[in-house]
Amino acid sequence: MNVKAILFDLGGVLIDLEPSRVFEHWAKVASVTPSSLAARWKIDDAYKSHEKGELEFVEYTRHLGRQLGISIPPGDWQTGWNALLGQPFPYVLSRLSELGQQTPLFCFSNTNQTHWASLEARTNHRQLVSFFQKIYLSYAIGRRKPDVESYRWVARDMGYQPADITFLDDNEANINGAEQAGFCTHHVKGPQVVIDFLDTLLA
Repeated sequence: MNVKAILFDLGGVLIDLEPSRVFEHWAKVASVTPSSLAARWKIDDAYKSHEKGELEFVEYTRHLGRQLGISIPPGDWQTGWNALLGQPFPYVLSRLSELGQQTPLFCFSNTNQTHWASLEARTNHRQLVSFFQKIYLSYAIGRRKPDVESYRWVARDMGYQPADITFLDDNEANINGAEQAGFCTHHVKGPQVVIDFLDTLLA
Protein backbone atom coordinates (compact mmCIF):
# COMPACT_ATOMS: atom_id res chain seq x y z
CA MET A 1 0.00 0.00 0.00
CA ASN A 2 1.51 3.32 -1.11
CA VAL A 3 0.73 5.77 1.69
CA LYS A 4 2.48 9.15 1.67
CA ALA A 5 1.10 10.55 4.94
CA ILE A 6 -1.33 9.34 7.59
CA LEU A 7 -3.70 11.63 9.49
CA PHE A 8 -5.21 10.11 12.63
CA ASP A 9 -8.20 11.02 14.70
CA LEU A 10 -7.40 10.79 18.42
CA GLY A 11 -10.38 9.80 20.59
CA GLY A 12 -11.83 6.41 19.74
CA VAL A 13 -8.93 5.63 17.41
CA LEU A 14 -5.77 6.06 19.48
CA ILE A 15 -7.17 6.63 22.97
CA ASP A 16 -10.26 5.27 24.69
CA LEU A 17 -13.24 7.52 25.41
CA GLU A 18 -15.67 6.78 28.25
CA PRO A 19 -18.64 9.20 28.03
CA SER A 20 -20.63 7.31 30.66
CA ARG A 21 -18.13 8.40 33.31
CA VAL A 22 -18.87 12.06 32.54
CA PHE A 23 -22.57 11.72 33.28
CA GLU A 24 -21.96 9.46 36.27
CA HIS A 25 -19.83 12.09 37.99
CA TRP A 26 -22.15 15.00 37.26
CA ALA A 27 -25.21 12.96 38.23
CA LYS A 28 -23.71 11.96 41.58
CA VAL A 29 -22.93 15.58 42.47
CA ALA A 30 -26.33 16.84 41.26
CA SER A 31 -28.31 13.94 42.79
CA VAL A 32 -29.90 12.93 39.50
CA THR A 33 -29.58 9.88 37.26
CA PRO A 34 -26.84 9.61 34.62
CA SER A 35 -29.42 8.57 32.04
CA SER A 36 -31.38 11.78 32.55
CA LEU A 37 -28.28 13.85 31.78
CA ALA A 38 -27.29 11.72 28.80
CA ALA A 39 -30.78 12.16 27.34
CA ARG A 40 -30.53 15.96 27.52
CA TRP A 41 -26.96 16.42 26.33
CA LYS A 42 -26.32 17.09 22.66
CA ILE A 43 -23.73 18.39 20.25
CA ASP A 44 -25.15 21.85 19.66
CA ASP A 45 -23.80 25.20 18.51
CA ALA A 46 -22.33 25.96 21.94
CA TYR A 47 -20.46 22.64 21.95
CA LYS A 48 -19.09 23.29 18.47
CA SER A 49 -18.05 26.81 19.44
CA HIS A 50 -16.26 25.43 22.48
CA GLU A 51 -14.38 22.93 20.30
CA LYS A 52 -13.34 25.73 17.95
CA GLY A 53 -11.96 27.80 20.80
CA GLU A 54 -14.68 30.43 20.51
CA LEU A 55 -16.32 29.69 23.87
CA GLU A 56 -14.40 29.32 27.13
CA PHE A 57 -15.02 26.28 29.31
CA VAL A 58 -16.64 28.29 32.11
CA GLU A 59 -19.08 29.81 29.62
CA TYR A 60 -19.80 26.41 28.14
CA THR A 61 -20.56 24.93 31.56
CA ARG A 62 -23.09 27.70 32.18
CA HIS A 63 -24.76 26.60 28.97
CA LEU A 64 -24.51 22.96 30.07
CA GLY A 65 -26.17 23.79 33.37
CA ARG A 66 -29.15 25.20 31.52
CA GLN A 67 -29.20 22.36 29.01
CA LEU A 68 -28.99 19.61 31.62
CA GLY A 69 -31.04 21.35 34.30
CA ILE A 70 -28.39 21.07 37.03
CA SER A 71 -26.15 23.35 39.05
CA ILE A 72 -22.83 22.00 40.33
CA PRO A 73 -19.50 23.57 41.45
CA PRO A 74 -16.98 24.56 38.74
CA GLY A 75 -14.49 21.94 39.91
CA ASP A 76 -17.04 19.17 39.46
CA TRP A 77 -17.89 20.33 35.96
CA GLN A 78 -14.21 19.98 35.07
CA THR A 79 -13.66 16.66 36.89
CA GLY A 80 -16.63 15.12 35.12
CA TRP A 81 -15.67 16.63 31.78
CA ASN A 82 -12.16 15.16 31.96
CA ALA A 83 -13.50 11.75 33.01
CA LEU A 84 -14.28 11.23 29.33
CA LEU A 85 -10.61 10.62 28.60
CA GLY A 86 -9.35 7.06 28.86
CA GLN A 87 -5.92 5.63 28.16
CA PRO A 88 -4.17 5.01 24.84
CA PHE A 89 -5.19 1.67 23.39
CA PRO A 90 -2.55 -1.00 24.12
CA TYR A 91 -1.55 -1.39 20.46
CA VAL A 92 -0.90 2.30 19.84
CA LEU A 93 2.52 3.19 21.19
CA SER A 94 4.52 0.29 19.76
CA ARG A 95 2.92 0.38 16.31
CA LEU A 96 3.09 4.15 15.90
CA SER A 97 6.73 4.12 16.91
CA GLU A 98 7.49 1.65 14.13
CA LEU A 99 5.17 3.20 11.54
CA GLY A 100 6.53 6.69 12.11
CA GLN A 101 9.95 5.54 10.95
CA GLN A 102 8.61 4.92 7.44
CA THR A 103 5.60 7.24 7.03
CA PRO A 104 4.92 10.82 8.22
CA LEU A 105 2.22 10.78 10.90
CA PHE A 106 -0.17 13.60 11.77
CA CYS A 107 -3.22 13.98 14.02
CA PHE A 108 -6.44 16.00 13.64
CA SER A 109 -8.68 16.03 16.70
CA ASN A 110 -11.92 17.77 17.59
CA THR A 111 -11.07 18.70 21.15
CA ASN A 112 -11.07 21.56 23.62
CA GLN A 113 -8.42 23.25 25.72
CA THR A 114 -9.59 21.65 28.99
CA HIS A 115 -9.35 18.11 27.63
CA TRP A 116 -6.01 18.77 25.99
CA ALA A 117 -4.51 20.20 29.19
CA SER A 118 -5.66 17.10 31.05
CA LEU A 119 -4.07 14.83 28.45
CA GLU A 120 -0.80 16.76 28.40
CA ALA A 121 -0.30 16.00 32.08
CA ARG A 122 -0.06 12.26 31.35
CA THR A 123 3.30 10.63 30.67
CA ASN A 124 1.90 8.11 28.19
CA HIS A 125 0.14 10.89 26.29
CA ARG A 126 3.38 12.83 25.92
CA GLN A 127 4.91 9.69 24.47
CA LEU A 128 1.97 9.27 22.11
CA VAL A 129 2.08 12.78 20.67
CA SER A 130 5.84 12.54 20.13
CA PHE A 131 5.19 10.24 17.16
CA PHE A 132 3.39 12.97 15.18
CA GLN A 133 5.06 15.55 13.00
CA LYS A 134 2.19 17.91 13.79
CA ILE A 135 -1.09 17.79 15.71
CA TYR A 136 -4.12 19.82 14.65
CA LEU A 137 -6.47 20.63 17.52
CA SER A 138 -9.84 22.12 16.64
CA TYR A 139 -9.78 24.64 19.48
CA ALA A 140 -6.32 25.86 18.43
CA ILE A 141 -6.93 26.16 14.67
CA GLY A 142 -10.55 27.37 14.89
CA ARG A 143 -11.77 24.59 12.61
CA ARG A 144 -13.46 21.27 13.35
CA LYS A 145 -14.44 18.10 11.57
CA PRO A 146 -16.51 17.36 9.54
CA ASP A 147 -16.36 20.80 7.86
CA VAL A 148 -14.85 20.12 4.44
CA GLU A 149 -12.77 23.29 4.49
CA SER A 150 -11.13 22.15 7.75
CA TYR A 151 -9.61 19.17 5.95
CA ARG A 152 -8.44 21.30 3.04
CA TRP A 153 -6.80 23.70 5.48
CA VAL A 154 -5.05 20.86 7.29
CA ALA A 155 -3.85 19.34 3.99
CA ARG A 156 -2.36 22.65 2.90
CA ASP A 157 -0.57 23.04 6.22
CA MET A 158 0.70 19.46 6.10
CA GLY A 159 2.12 20.17 2.63
CA TYR A 160 0.36 17.28 0.90
CA GLN A 161 -2.32 16.98 -1.73
CA PRO A 162 -5.55 15.63 -0.19
CA ALA A 163 -5.34 12.48 -2.34
CA ASP A 164 -1.94 11.70 -0.77
CA ILE A 165 -3.32 11.73 2.78
CA THR A 166 -4.82 8.64 4.39
CA PHE A 167 -7.26 9.65 7.12
CA LEU A 168 -8.46 7.38 9.95
CA ASP A 169 -11.52 8.25 12.05
CA ASP A 170 -14.21 6.35 13.96
CA ASN A 171 -16.93 8.88 13.13
CA GLU A 172 -18.80 8.37 9.86
CA ALA A 173 -19.62 12.06 9.43
CA ASN A 174 -15.93 12.91 9.76
CA ILE A 175 -15.05 10.28 7.18
CA ASN A 176 -17.64 11.70 4.77
CA GLY A 177 -16.25 15.22 5.18
CA ALA A 178 -12.72 14.01 4.51
CA GLU A 179 -13.83 12.15 1.39
CA GLN A 180 -15.50 15.31 0.07
CA ALA A 181 -12.17 17.08 0.58
CA GLY A 182 -10.42 14.42 -1.51
CA PHE A 183 -8.71 12.39 1.24
CA CYS A 184 -8.26 8.63 1.18
CA THR A 185 -10.18 7.38 4.20
CA HIS A 186 -10.54 4.40 6.52
CA HIS A 187 -13.56 4.25 8.81
CA VAL A 188 -12.09 2.46 11.82
CA LYS A 189 -14.92 1.22 14.02
CA GLY A 190 -13.15 -0.27 17.00
CA PRO A 191 -9.54 -0.92 18.09
CA GLN A 192 -9.19 -4.18 16.15
CA VAL A 193 -9.89 -2.44 12.85
CA VAL A 194 -7.13 0.05 13.61
CA ILE A 195 -4.75 -2.76 14.56
CA ASP A 196 -5.45 -4.63 11.32
CA PHE A 197 -4.91 -1.50 9.22
CA LEU A 198 -1.65 -0.57 10.92
CA ASP A 199 -0.37 -4.12 10.65
CA THR A 200 -1.13 -4.05 6.91
CA LEU A 201 1.01 -0.93 6.58
CA LEU A 202 3.82 -2.47 8.60
CA ALA A 203 3.81 -5.78 6.73
